[in-house]
Amino acid sequence: MKIKHNILLLVFIIVWTCINAQTGARMEAIKLMQQGDNFMSFGNWEQALLSYDNAILTDVNFADSYMKRANLNAKLGKSNEALMDYNKAIFLNPYSEYIYDKRAKIKMIAMDYKGAIDDINKAISINPINNKLLDHRAEDYILIGEYEKALEDIDTLIKRDYNLEYEYYKKAMVFLLMDDINSSMLNIDSAISLNDSSSLVYDLLGVVYLKKKQYEDAINAFKKATDINPDFAIAYYNLGLAYRYLNKPNKANENLNKAIEINHGIPSIYFTRALVRKELGDVDGAIQDYSKAISADENYSTALYNRAFSLKLMGNYFDALNDANKLIEINSENPENWNLKGNIQLLYGDYYEAIDSYSKAISINFEYAEAYYNRGLAYLMTYRPSEGCDDLQNSLDLNYKKSLNILENFCGN
Repeated sequence: MKIKHNILLLVFIIVWTCINAQTGARMEAIKLMQQGDNFMSFGNWEQALLSYDNAILTDVNFADSYMKRANLNAKLGKSNEALMDYNKAIFLNPYSEYIYDKRAKIKMIAMDYKGAIDDINKAISINPINNKLLDHRAEDYILIGEYEKALEDIDTLIKRDYNLEYEYYKKAMVFLLMDDINSSMLNIDSAISLNDSSSLVYDLLGVVYLKKKQYEDAINAFKKATDINPDFAIAYYNLGLAYRYLNKPNKANENLNKAIEINHGIPSIYFTRALVRKELGDVDGAIQDYSKAISADENYSTALYNRAFSLKLMGNYFDALNDANKLIEINSENPENWNLKGNIQLLYGDYYEAIDSYSKAISINFEYAEAYYNRGLAYLMTYRPSEGCDDLQNSLDLNYKKSLNILENFCGN
């Protein structure tokens, strides 16, 4: 009996020791995690990350530490590392809607749309009355183009009297994306009736007017948005677009400059200013802006295409061809990229290389009239009139009228 008592006592001591050890480790991990939070508040992300690392090493079963590190990695753009930490946090705490919600955002960034929706659905199943989760799912549905589902969630939130101004704003945006202008306007009116001092709503109203080609009304709406919020870069950008559509490039340039002054990191603003500068005859300035747009987004194909075209106009064959090759690296199945490369090669006398590029464009799109026309010219320049005239005729058959004059003068048509 005494032996049994001693064994039980020993088991108790072992269990108690383990509990104390775990509690001590958890407390130390919490301290390290709080230390990381302090570093975060001062913007010292490197030290914050080290603190979260140490918290995890101290207590490998503490889901909160993984969550903290995941959030920081997401902020740093380290999506894979963040996803692994969210996975571990969910393994340790599978009933946290917060973790599923956070992991859904990372999956959206990684374009795992099904996984993201599955996660947000799981979060909502854990806490069905959480309006923020439903709001997040509506936003996810908008991002992936599931507009009807987004409207269902938004309508549910409106019935729940949740953040009405913003939900009507989102509903208006969804209808705009669906090209239902009248419904979009109705919901903008609802949003304004709730708050007539929302710069977001007036900016959206301006976008609707742009869609309707009512440019003066659009300008008034965008001006209202910038009056309410003088630091609203996108509203200045949209104002610049409206002035450009009205053929007022100087006013467009003025507002695009203001948008860039407020926010240096939006590539589409630089791209639009480049178009305006080109219209004003400032091709060098346009090239500089295309370059800034590409610096902000190295895969910005339209900016690359336009820069290559502008460089070609300026006689910079080497850099123009580099841009054309970069475009082909990004998307080798776009026939326009091959046609552009051929045009650069043709302009600088590389006729045989140009023929190869045009042939590639035609192999992708057998009805690419301009590529037939350009290859026809290249064939004529390499003294192959039969092939050249055939291509020019193909181009004319595809209704490319520029071919007619060449055919009449060089092919006896």
